[in-house]
Amino acid sequence: MRLLIHPDQVGFIPGRQLYENTRRGTDLVWWARSTQTPSLLLSLDAEKAFDRVEWTFLFRLCARLGLPDDFVGIMRALYEKPRAQVKLPGASRTPFTISNGTRQGCPLSPILFVLALEPLLSRIRHSPNIRGVPLGSQMFTVSAYADDILLSLTDPLHSMQHLHDLLTAYGAVSGFRVNLSKSRAMPIHLPQELVKDIASRFNIPVSQTTLDYLGVSLTNDPTRLYAANYLPVLRQIRKDLEDWTDKPISWIGRIHSVKMTILPRLLFLFQALPVVVTRRDLAGIQSAIDAFIWQNKRRRVARKILYRPKTRGGLGLPNLYMYYCAAQLAQVVAWHAPEQDRRWVALETALLSPDRPHMALWLPKTSRPLPRIICPAIANSMRIFDLACAKFSIANVPSPMTPLLRNPAFPPGLDPPDFRNLESAGLRRFRDVLTGGRVITFADISTRTVLRPFDYFRFIQLRHYITTGALGRVAGTPLTWFEKLCSAEQVTKGLISTIYYALCAGSKEWDELTYCARWEADLGESLTGDEWEEIWEATAKSSICVTHQEQSFKMLFRWYTTPVLLCRMGRTTTDLCWRNCGLQGTFIHIWWECPRARAYWVEVGRLLSTVFQRAILLDPWDFLLSRPKSNLTNPEQALLRCILLAARRSLASHWLSDVVPSMTMVKAKVSDVRLLEYLTAMVRQTLPKFEKTWHLWDDYVDTLR
Repeated sequence: MRLLIHPDQVGFIPGRQLYENTRRGTDLVWWARSTQTPSLLLSLDAEKAFDRVEWTFLFRLCARLGLPDDFVGIMRALYEKPRAQVKLPGASRTPFTISNGTRQGCPLSPILFVLALEPLLSRIRHSPNIRGVPLGSQMFTVSAYADDILLSLTDPLHSMQHLHDLLTAYGAVSGFRVNLSKSRAMPIHLPQELVKDIASRFNIPVSQTTLDYLGVSLTNDPTRLYAANYLPVLRQIRKDLEDWTDKPISWIGRIHSVKMTILPRLLFLFQALPVVVTRRDLAGIQSAIDAFIWQNKRRRVARKILYRPKTRGGLGLPNLYMYYCAAQLAQVVAWHAPEQDRRWVALETALLSPDRPHMALWLPKTSRPLPRIICPAIANSMRIFDLACAKFSIANVPSPMTPLLRNPAFPPGLDPPDFRNLESAGLRRFRDVLTGGRVITFADISTRTVLRPFDYFRFIQLRHYITTGALGRVAGTPLTWFEKLCSAEQVTKGLISTIYYALCAGSKEWDELTYCARWEADLGESLTGDEWEEIWEATAKSSICVTHQEQSFKMLFRWYTTPVLLCRMGRTTTDLCWRNCGLQGTFIHIWWECPRARAYWVEVGRLLSTVFQRAILLDPWDFLLSRPKSNLTNPEQALLRCILLAARRSLASHWLSDVVPSMTMVKAKVSDVRLLEYLTAMVRQTLPKFEKTWHLWDDYVDTLR
């Protein structure tokens, strides 16, 4: 599909994303405004787009594109003489034949539609009478996300007439129809008389300031993008959080709500609009999220702990500013992908000509030969890159990715045409001068492309520049994780998440966890990093039920208030254990060392030994934090986690009480866990796995009957 569909179309094509067209749109608006070029942005409204595709046209198009006969035959079979009927009281139910429209719910429908639309986009793209934005050797006229089409026209009156004729002719054969009265146009530096003429002649509504496209508002003034898009979303998010604060949602459920409903709205804007967003801009929303999670009460767990993913001892609460930086850096990575695959990259390369964004980026900030007036999208991406380099060390300084050409430190390279053959042979960056740990030779690169005798002189210049001083060591410096992403020259799946977690890992907020140190101090044993990772994994897997899982995280984070803490807060006058043992009520005392608590855990240990038919030794790491036992199988580990979770929940239900729960309560809570696991297994069709985990408990229960 990537070969059949031009990069102007980004809808439903693997590897292409919506933000490519919104970023391109903001770039074109900036170009038209900064160059004072009379232009018109036109968003077309397709009338029932998917339902109007004529099948005869579609099948002939597939054959014309050279699709295999077997594939076309399968398609014909899917669309062979379908009939439908409408059921209305008192009306005839006579079936009628359907001859147009892609099937609703069919996974092929989006692909078939973009195939059917491609001839129209191609005719617009290549029409000499429809003039787009000329930049360099390219023309940027049309972009599309499925049926959402945006045109950028620089001779609008002449172009609109030919566009109207083309749409009419194309609709006659394909069924595609544009409703011009519902389309929208935004003029930039156009005389008002011309705007009125276009609006009346083609019946197109005109907006002087904004144009809605793909969920964002493109503004004719680029400095208003933030106000037009971010401020309404931030206001709505703040209102939603205030409305949800008093809802009966669990603590972890609130964090999940932020991940599912708040983050996607902001992440969409982070990707779609390359505008400056500061940490201060998002601080208000981050504080509102805190108020929602803690219901306007005292924070019980540090924010930096909640930011960490579950696999690293946290709960994965989104750090909004980090996500913004990750989204912007993902587009920096996309700069390094081939220009022919991404039209917005080709556009920004043309805007920065003769420099290229993916090359100029790696020069020292003070050495970048940038124009006096630079595209805001390019400037913002470079700003975020510089910030991340300074704060998170995402790149070496100097970097082996530093370009050889257009580099002020290498004056001969300021005239790139002299080095064009060497560049085509792969000599573009410092790192390209080394191969297998040694400096590359002219003979090595002669096998890659045809070189002239004159190129040898230029090669000697390059090699001398790199091998002089410390630059040779720079060329051989191992790449950082971000440099590796850029050097791969492709946009991988999950790129934003990859960058986000890498940024978080490089932040000071990921220093040693305080609760780990306190657990180790209480239990008199230091654990390795791998052992803590096992505990974090066990905590995350403790239960399918969020309410049950919450107890495991509260235990891990040492959530519970103890007599010592209450006394320190002035809530009570004594810090002694409330079970009347006469000892100080510290966290580890209340949960483990108190004589009554100790007796309770001994009973739990006896229960476990009976269920597993082997001795289960009392170990606070295992009983309180579910550290995996090496002598148990994975299904047995899962059962042990469930039983110990029930035991901890039972003891927590008697908080502030001088008595401990009975084994009857523990068994009842285990049965509750089992029921939830059983229902989940039924839905997920994983009953064999469930039975393998719970058969020991079921055997134990059978012996009690």
